[in-house]
Amino acid sequence: MRQANFGYIVRKKSYYQPDDVALVEQATQAEHTYEELERRSNSIARALADRGVGEGDRVCGLFRNSVEFFELFFATCKLGAAVAPFNYRLSTRELSYLRDDVDPDLFVYEDVFEETIAGLSLSDTTTVRIGESNGETERDAEAWQSFYEYDTSEVSIAEGFEEPAVLLYTSGSTGRPKGVPISHKNLFFSSVSYLVDTELNSDDVTVTTAPIFHVGGLNIFTLPLLHTGGTCILQQEFDPEETWAIMAEYDVTKMFAIPTMLNAMISVDDWQVYDLDALELVVGGGEPVPTELKEAFAAIDVPCIAAYGLTETTDGSLFLRPEHAMDKPPKCNGKTFTHVDAKVVDEDGEECPPGEAGELLHRGPTVADGYLELPEKTAEVWDEDSWFHTGDIAEVDADGFYHVHGRKDEMIISGGENIYPSEVEEVLYSYDRIDEAVVFGVPDEEWGEIVKAVVATTDGDPITDDTLEPFLNGQLARFKHPKEITVVEGLPKSGTGKIERRTVIERYGDE
Repeated sequence: MRQANFGYIVRKKSYYQPDDVALVEQATQAEHTYEELERRSNSIARALADRGVGEGDRVCGLFRNSVEFFELFFATCKLGAAVAPFNYRLSTRELSYLRDDVDPDLFVYEDVFEETIAGLSLSDTTTVRIGESNGETERDAEAWQSFYEYDTSEVSIAEGFEEPAVLLYTSGSTGRPKGVPISHKNLFFSSVSYLVDTELNSDDVTVTTAPIFHVGGLNIFTLPLLHTGGTCILQQEFDPEETWAIMAEYDVTKMFAIPTMLNAMISVDDWQVYDLDALELVVGGGEPVPTELKEAFAAIDVPCIAAYGLTETTDGSLFLRPEHAMDKPPKCNGKTFTHVDAKVVDEDGEECPPGEAGELLHRGPTVADGYLELPEKTAEVWDEDSWFHTGDIAEVDADGFYHVHGRKDEMIISGGENIYPSEVEEVLYSYDRIDEAVVFGVPDEEWGEIVKAVVATTDGDPITDDTLEPFLNGQLARFKHPKEITVVEGLPKSGTGKIERRTVIERYGDE
């Protein structure tokens, strides 16, 4: 499987499609062909090797969605090294933890992050700066531009189908972020799954708007399209109005975004005036896809579907096919991708019958082997048969569709009844005055727990029981109704645009 190394993939594309555009930097509108990507990654590979980077080594850094990241990615692939893009929205303290965890052989960063990394201890690490120093917090860093000055002819490509190609970090919603080494095998089968299950081809165009340090931003459409020879438009940072303009200008055919981002997009005034005739498919992941969001895209004849995955599964593991976009509820994440197995088990590890909730498990070549240097954590969630225990509660219906309810530790037990936050949130999102919602349980002397909701409204005004209760009646059992409601201007978001449930619970749980 030598040629499954992604270093080979960009080389093959340069043979067959040398003049086709692989990447477009939206900020500069610069186009980069497959031949250019191959030649530049060869030069960078030699520059890295000249600085001692080789098989098994790690390169990390801070990148927005940029062509430089992909040049570095293909270069490290060729050398048998791994690249770790960090969440640039983290604090210096948090980044210091990731740096110590990776122990990089080289640190690359964009000049806009000069101040961010000023507090990092990198004295023993070669640092490389993309762009110009701002002159205020200048550090002794090499210039990325010099990496283009090496021989651009073909370099030998390392073997190692099972070796890490990229190192991504979990969001840290259940403690410190955990590093997940994602191998060439994981990337290859994840990519092939998207090619097969979403019918990607070399004529497709996507806009990469989710950050590439997020598994979805990197692996939903972006790497699969580079695999098949399509074009990726790199939006440096998300801006909803700009995203629509990109989609119209470049005839984007398929796109992925976090539902929170998609909601921001359809909140843009008159977004339907953009020329979206080329758009065929919108995929939302990381959060449930609300019915209202599906309806908004259905109005322009574009299916908006849910995908489910985690960093540990190289993202996509469940996928709602376009033909089911409108006839399935938001918490339905469809069926497995071609190269993934799934099952739902009870507390004894026995497979649950249809309609019975349990823990969702995954297995297959897209599932990583474990966490970076955390054998005990790995043993907690990967069993002896290689099943990865997601920690999410799900059920399978009679037709084989998976419905994901949420995290095991987020289930609310009120008066002995199990309440899934996602079920309540789904109904709240359908209320026309609610923009964002997080539901969780708070202690109660009589019932053990009661349901609390923290919401952001469209108008910023309070929501009273008098207005909400009539709406909830008939949609939710009375014991599932929020007994406490807190209205805020907006809910906290992670660097990937997802609502930070843990932060909401910590901030508003004791009110």
